[in-house]
Amino acid sequence: MITRTLLAAGLSLACLTFAPGAEAQSRNSIEISQSGHANELAARVDGYRNQLNLEQRGVRQFISTLQEGARNGAQVSQYGAGNQAGLNQQGRRNRIVMGQEGRFNEAFSSQSGLGNVVGVAQIGSDHQAVTHQEGSNNALGVIQIGRGQFTDIHQTGSGNVTLVIQGGF
Repeated sequence: MITRTLLAAGLSLACLTFAPGAEAQSRNSIEISQSGHANELAARVDGYRNQLNLEQRGVRQFISTLQEGARNGAQVSQYGAGNQAGLNQQGRRNRIVMGQEGRFNEAFSSQSGLGNVVGVAQIGSDHQAVTHQEGSNNALGVIQIGRGQFTDIHQTGSGNVTLVIQGGF
């Protein structure tokens, strides 16, 4: 776990160091698909109306993203077991959609700003969803289908909305 965290931090630092021209760009799109075992992905996107579409299939996959700006979107799909996704957005009217299918997967999202939206769907068993939103008029929804699910939600500000649905099969 420490190695994974250090690698993600190193990748994020490399993105910041070697890509200063990526600052404040708009309408970019990144699509990445990985399959296998223990793949790791880190991305940072700044600007306006940028889109991330990330997919991982396998076991012990890891995603970490940071988006800053307005009207950015991130969509993550993970299939398998023991996968982790951490998405962070700062700004206004940003959107996160995370889907995980399998067992023992973890989804983490953090947003700050105005009018942001998070949607998490987890199907299988023993998943965890942790969401954090700061600001006003934000919305988040978590749907977990299966056994042994866990949800932890933190919202601060005004005019925020939360919906959590947990069910077994």
